[in-house]
Amino acid sequence: MPILVLLPKVGVAPTGVIPTALVEMDLGNLVGGGVWDQDLWDSTFIWGPVAATYPNDITPYVRSFSTDRGASRETERVEAGTATIGLDNRDGRFTPYLSTSPYFPNILPMRRIRIQAVWEATPYPVFQGFVESWPVSFPGDVDELVQVQLVDGFKVLSLVQISGDFPEQQSGERIGALLDAAGWLTSDRDIDAGTVTVPAITLENVAPLGHIQQIAYAEGGRFFMARDGKATFRDQTTEADVDLSDRTWADDGTGMSYRDVTLVFDDTLILNDIRLTRTGGVEQSASSQDSQDSYGVRSRVETDIQLSSDGQVLGFAENLLDRFSEPVLRLEQLVDNAMQHRLWNRVLQRELTDVTNAIETRTQTAQVSTIEGISHAVAEMSWVITVNLSPTTIIQAGIWDDAVYGLWDSTFIWAR
Repeated sequence: MPILVLLPKVGVAPTGVIPTALVEMDLGNLVGGGVWDQDLWDSTFIWGPVAATYPNDITPYVRSFSTDRGASRETERVEAGTATIGLDNRDGRFTPYLSTSPYFPNILPMRRIRIQAVWEATPYPVFQGFVESWPVSFPGDVDELVQVQLVDGFKVLSLVQISGDFPEQQSGERIGALLDAAGWLTSDRDIDAGTVTVPAITLENVAPLGHIQQIAYAEGGRFFMARDGKATFRDQTTEADVDLSDRTWADDGTGMSYRDVTLVFDDTLILNDIRLTRTGGVEQSASSQDSQDSYGVRSRVETDIQLSSDGQVLGFAENLLDRFSEPVLRLEQLVDNAMQHRLWNRVLQRELTDVTNAIETRTQTAQVSTIEGISHAVAEMSWVITVNLSPTTIIQAGIWDDAVYGLWDSTFIWAR
């Protein structure tokens, strides 16, 4: 007996309930603009990815997708963002090397795909990345599926090896220089200036991603691939007067609603004995006897901190102590409920490091938060966004030994 397989499309739901997914593919080469000349790299050679154009709309073949970017907590570094897209492959169009595919012979690793959410005729970027694999499966022997695995630009920055001499400079300048060395397009980056200086260094055959993450950590900032694929560096500064009116999740009707919330109160983030040393510097320490008496000694000892002065290292240690010497009730994750509140435009524009607000009335918790991670899970008539949060602490921070930003006046930087 013939079997009819009904395959729902992503975003097929009553009008105005969930966004419409738009998934597009670029089958061009990852690297372009290079001129090979007798095995020499010409001055016009480009290492990094060239701009993608995404001419192939593959949305009709998308059954589901999920994305994950960022970190679980502020103490973790951001790892590579990933995505999985389930594609209907019954006509073989996503089968590698199948000559009848309309995309033949370009179903290859490292092709680029972007995912957008269209709400009220406005497209919102969700994820942009590179294909790692095109695995073909045959569920129930009556279907054919390709579960495309994507990874963001961290992969590119982890595979290329660079060498060069870098002077003492601001953290943002260093990250920009590393992206230049990796051939990353200037149009595909969004880099803050930074509030600290980093030491001069000579790199030899080093993946730029690792050093960039060291710089972001020393800054107390974040480096990540944004939802539009841009290499993004956010330093520790933030506006002290952020308007949270359209950035609030709450269970009392005063903001966007959520399905679920995770509150955490434990000892895992307590630090009360911090000892940090920069390369060529003297160990700097910050400790709290009161915290040690209450919770025992909780040490963090680190070397090779990428800061150019011991004063900056001491400030870094003291900042960590201020934030983590005492446990706090943390509203750490929430599952958005936009399928009910319908304020998709507010949710879809949120990005890592955005300052938001979260309210849980039963525990009387109201937490001004920083977004640490964002994930999407989309299938059939469901679109669920999960947000990882950390408490945002507004601290007074300047640039050590700087004639302008080291002064407590109108130029002073407020930082988290």
